[in-house]
Amino acid sequence: MTQNNKHQFGIFRSLFWPVHRSEVKKVVSMLVLLFLLCVCYSVLRNLKDTIILTAKNSGAEVIPFIKVWGMLPAAFISTWFYTRLRRWFKKETVFYILISCFLAYFLLFAFVLYPNSDKLHLNSVGDMLASVLPKGFNGMIALVRNWSFTSFYVISELWAVLVLAVLYWGFANDVTKVGEAKRTYGLLNIGSNVAPILGGTLAITFSQGISLPFLSSSGDHWSQTICQLILLVSFLGVSAMGLYYWICRKVLLEEKVDIEHHEDEEPKEKTRLSLRESIKYIARSKYLVPLAIIVLGYNISINLTDVLWKEQLKRFFADPNDMLEHMNKITVGIGILATIGGVLFSLMVTRLGWTFTAILTPAIMTTLAIGFFSFMFTGDALFAISSTLFGMTPFAMTVYCGSIQNCMSKACKYSVFDATKELAFLPLSPESKLKGKAAIDGLGAGIGKSGSSLAYQGFIILLGSVALSTPYVAVILFAVLIAWIFSVVALGRQFKAITHTEAVPAVSAVN
Repeated sequence: MTQNNKHQFGIFRSLFWPVHRSEVKKVVSMLVLLFLLCVCYSVLRNLKDTIILTAKNSGAEVIPFIKVWGMLPAAFISTWFYTRLRRWFKKETVFYILISCFLAYFLLFAFVLYPNSDKLHLNSVGDMLASVLPKGFNGMIALVRNWSFTSFYVISELWAVLVLAVLYWGFANDVTKVGEAKRTYGLLNIGSNVAPILGGTLAITFSQGISLPFLSSSGDHWSQTICQLILLVSFLGVSAMGLYYWICRKVLLEEKVDIEHHEDEEPKEKTRLSLRESIKYIARSKYLVPLAIIVLGYNISINLTDVLWKEQLKRFFADPNDMLEHMNKITVGIGILATIGGVLFSLMVTRLGWTFTAILTPAIMTTLAIGFFSFMFTGDALFAISSTLFGMTPFAMTVYCGSIQNCMSKACKYSVFDATKELAFLPLSPESKLKGKAAIDGLGAGIGKSGSSLAYQGFIILLGSVALSTPYVAVILFAVLIAWIFSVVALGRQFKAITHTEAVPAVSAVN
């Protein structure tokens, strides 16, 4: 079949369901598999935050320490473990092993580690460290003291890294041809955006509206909530393994696709650049510099605001069930807005242009950040306004402004930010596209996430708490947002100049 896709499908079919009849079974099953795995992550993401924020002697100050001293080593260890499994077992078996390991740990945490956390945690070590270390090390002490909560946070976060990024998308790339991927990966992304809607709704239902009788003796309401949500994740995880088995045994055999043989026939080489090589490559290009600032801008901004917002949640919600319900409502909102944004993306970028679409994310984050910090810094002055207009205290307004910003920024990320970033690579030559993407993705992950967490650690250690570091974080945040907006405008001019003709030339990234 050599015809162009636009001649094979009608206008609406090409937009909403560009799938051939022979592909329906595989596409639907792959979509449901991704949906199940994303629902699990939606539940785990909010649960891990609530557990670590509401733990004794803990708060938002522990999060930057976990991201550097917990997530970074865990990423290296999990990568090493995955490569060893791939040497010993075929890819299908590795999928079952890793999912089973995750589910076994979550069940162990819910039914053994959490109920006995007071006995298992290193409280004596934490008290000793607190007596000799300055107050700014409270985050590191909480990481050590509440080690089981730290491990749950890290392993829950690894679900996105190992299960979604490595297992699922590696599997999808192995069994999907390039032409099919161009038509169907958009559907898979929409499915991943819809998943948080169900994930958040199920989490609220299981934590507030459902009580399993056999868990009535498991402790307080919060302990029962953890057990019920972990059982939900386990059910979805087992269902995902069953679906994966069915895909491998039925769907792929009908299409005569051999995962292992396909992988050996078409090895996918990925250009990997060191941090120094990434900076050098980007610095030589007037086109890549603003694009790198855009990617850095999002990663730094979301990490800076995330910790501040969670610090407010910790102070605002006394009951962990209330905090979890609030965070799940935000997750539902993210899913709804991201789905709408994903559907409208093509219309926005074609009618309003790349620059307008790309600037939406930093503009929204800046506007809501102004409201967030206004209520935080000038709460007494705005007391009358917030009470009269919204019926809330300034502190409550701070929490809800932060919640709206978190919801909107992540929805923009999943719907328009990632898509506009990928569009910006299109005018580059194949070699520049490959190296430029590797450099920017590596730089964004390396400096944006780890760098902002390290900066937070420095502020907390020097000043003593997240609250005292807030003014300095605000200055850095707005500086980053302004640089991000100017970079979008600068890159937009270059993108428009390159793509103003119908035939898009492939240009070199290095000028």
